[in-house]
Amino acid sequence: GRQAKKSRGGGRILLSTMDRLKRWLILALSILLVVGCVIPGYADELDKLREQQREISRKIQEYRRYIANKNIEIKDLNQQLAALDRAIAQAETKLAALKDALKLAEADLAQAEKELAQAQAEQKERLAILEDRLRAIYKNGSVTSLEVLLQAASFTDFLVRYDLLQRIAEQDVVLLREIEARRLEIEARKADLEVKRAHIASLKNQAEEQKAILEERQEEKAVLLAAAKEQKERAERALAAEEEASRQLAAKIRQMEARLKQKPFVGGRFTWPLPGYYTISSDYGWRVHPILGGRRFHAGIDIPAPEGTPVVAAAAGEVIFAGWYGGYGNAVVISHGGNITTTYAHLSRLSVSEGAKVAAGDEVGRVGDTGLSTGAHLHFDVREGGEPVNPWSYLR
Repeated sequence: GRQAKKSRGGGRILLSTMDRLKRWLILALSILLVVGCVIPGYADELDKLREQQREISRKIQEYRRYIANKNIEIKDLNQQLAALDRAIAQAETKLAALKDALKLAEADLAQAEKELAQAQAEQKERLAILEDRLRAIYKNGSVTSLEVLLQAASFTDFLVRYDLLQRIAEQDVVLLREIEARRLEIEARKADLEVKRAHIASLKNQAEEQKAILEERQEEKAVLLAAAKEQKERAERALAAEEEASRQLAAKIRQMEARLKQKPFVGGRFTWPLPGYYTISSDYGWRVHPILGGRRFHAGIDIPAPEGTPVVAAAAGEVIFAGWYGGYGNAVVISHGGNITTTYAHLSRLSVSEGAKVAAGDEVGRVGDTGLSTGAHLHFDVREGGEPVNPWSYLR
């Protein structure tokens, strides 16, 4: 009886232990089920956020391209306005010269008219003298030169009278001819000056019309320039909003990634991402943007190389992004653990896809000129927790 009792007691203990194990097993399975549901849920949400980030990056790229085009348009309009300013200044100089020439021509014409009037007065006066002589001859009857000569008291007187008559006649004829020649000369000069004045006046009118056209074009260009600047400013405001949204989204992605298991960063010196090419065209830090203009922060280093040159991973890790990334064009982002990532941008071709595991020195793409770029080169940057840091601390 004692043994049966003992056996029953042991059975109860075993049953109790089994119940506890069962409960723990159910609890563990529940936890695993919850964790298993949560992690894929985070992963799905992370994928959606990354897709949203890509869409925002696409919009940012469109705004940047639009702003770059507006900068070119504004530069062209400024050049046209400068050319119009120069043309207007030349037109004003020409117009001033024509006004001076016209003033001189009018002064010459006034002088010619004055001289013509004087010549006409002299001729009139000489004709009046001749008329008086003719009238005197008529009053004295048919007195001829012969009669005047016959009235001479002596032969000497005859010669004197004959010489005087000849000289008076010759003098009258010469004087009349001189006066007439001068009158004709002055009239010809006056006619020439009239033509010259009319020509200068015509040129002056043309210059004034040309200046008016240039000023009208200048006003039109100024209106277009103002509109282009306003459009650019609106685009810059929209770009700033998109960039802010991108920053906020990047922060959210970092929070999501922090919830997922991250491998620690092993550390050590990075491999040079573009073997054989070591010239730096644009270093890390503040610079004047080559396309957008203005001072902007450059998050990495630019290494120029021929298009198609292989680009390699700087360290071992997992590709967390491979595709078009706004102004970066075709880009690859590799996570190296410890929230440290490297970015390889402006690629002509991608050699890896998202989720791929890479070792240091593995090819990830080829040098290109995609996105907001001014020539074939690699943009390389290093980020800690999504924020850019000086890559030289990892490369040296």
